[in-house]
Amino acid sequence: MNRDSTDSITALSLEKGAPSYSASSVRSLFIRGKVLLKAGYTIPGMHKPAFLLSLLLLLSVAGSVCLSQESSSQASRPAQPSQSKATPTPAPESRKRRSVAEVEDAMSKGEELLFKKHDAKSSIEEFRRAIKLDPFYSQGYLLLGLAHMQLGQWTDAQWAFEEAAKVDPENAKAWLGAGSALNEQKNFADAQKALEHSLELRADSAEAHYELARSLWGLDKWQAAEPHVRSAIELNKDYAGPHALLGNIYIQRQDPQAALREFQEYLRLDPEGSLAPAVRQIVAQLKKALGQ
Repeated sequence: MNRDSTDSITALSLEKGAPSYSASSVRSLFIRGKVLLKAGYTIPGMHKPAFLLSLLLLLSVAGSVCLSQESSSQASRPAQPSQSKATPTPAPESRKRRSVAEVEDAMSKGEELLFKKHDAKSSIEEFRRAIKLDPFYSQGYLLLGLAHMQLGQWTDAQWAFEEAAKVDPENAKAWLGAGSALNEQKNFADAQKALEHSLELRADSAEAHYELARSLWGLDKWQAAEPHVRSAIELNKDYAGPHALLGNIYIQRQDPQAALREFQEYLRLDPEGSLAPAVRQIVAQLKKALGQ
């Protein structure tokens, strides 16, 4: 975050007990918040892409996984180059999964590596083996995408999720994953399309609402983002990430008091989250600006 933004936020003052601030100060505060939002999304163990909390919980048949809630896609972990080429999309002549012992073996090993040993890099080879044996197995593509997300390999993750959607077009999580990967690449327009489709398939996904809000925020459509942030919070009261985004939206609305409440709620829910250090700085500056 730049010095100009820091100086602007501390320049907020109080007059007769009520907050008094210039439009430029509020705008600077908003810019600071926007930088915070875009810089803080990763998959911790995945953007945790930070991003696909529900995908992790539903797909981790090998064990329980604890994730951060920043992005349904966070990006604290640096992106790593992909080491393998994508396989061609299978022709949609049959989407029924074959019962192949080798597929089960590859998936079992991949899940153990990804969820129990937290070795996403090694798990990729197992998931690729599974989809090579059975090109119509959507869960293989989903877990492959998740592993790539944990490594910050956004384009490979996007490919895997899009393949899952081709094999199983009614899979809302495949579209959610694709949208989250596109968000990480700042391709917000295409992310918006994928995430809107995900919500058409499953309207009660907190993660999809949140990721769509991130897309709209990235497109400077914060008014359109707000209802999706609120839906994410309503659907999952313990989802920390949306509170940070809602705090930024309140700053845009020139309501620092409400913004402060949302940033504090983020810290209450996820005090060790990847956004926590930056959020604490903003909370301190907002309190100072508001005379608290």
